Amino acid sequence: LAMSIRVRLLGRGANLSAPATTSVLFWRNQDGQSLIELALIVPIFTLLICYAVDFGYLFLVALSLNSAARNSMEFAIQGTSSPAQSAQPSAAVVSNLALKSIGLGIASSTTVSIRVCSRVVGVTMPANTAQCTAAMTGAGAVSGVPDTDPESPVFQLTRVDVLITVRPLIPILIFPTQTFHRMVEMRSMQ
Repeated sequence: LAMSIRVRLLGRGANLSAPATTSVLFWRNQDGQSLIELALIVPIFTLLICYAVDFGYLFLVALSLNSAARNSMEFAIQGTSSPAQSAQPSAAVVSNLALKSIGLGIASSTTVSIRVCSRVVGVTMPANTAQCTAAMTGAGAVSGVPDTDPESPVFQLTRVDVLITVRPLIPILIFPTQTFHRMVEMRSMQ
């Protein structure tokens, strides 16, 4: 191969010395090119897969948080499906339901705070607003006051706050620790 390149270049009138022939052969040699490409691409794809796993996990936690707040709120105002039960469930039962509804988000990388505002806990009489339980410790303090229902003597707003702090499964730079807060208010008859 070296002789054919030298002969071709000399046949065109070029004066080629030995070191120049070696550099021409070096640039035309493609041995190991796929190994170099693989060594450059594997870290990039690994990083992309890690980001996809973290993003998917945060998305699933946010979805389960929405359904947990909604399910616990519906249970807080309706209770069981039995018409014989007239009392609303206690705040501890509603909190446990919210915690169990999150399900997949409850792992070593998450902490949860739940606060229930219901007439079962108590009622502030001048404003006719529901009193709140102390939030379960974990993700942080849940702030906010329950609103007063526009038809206050007949209806009263019940509120469930769920606060969850999530650390990514694979800790990398783009996804830091995230805190999600969902609040649901519904009216219930007194």
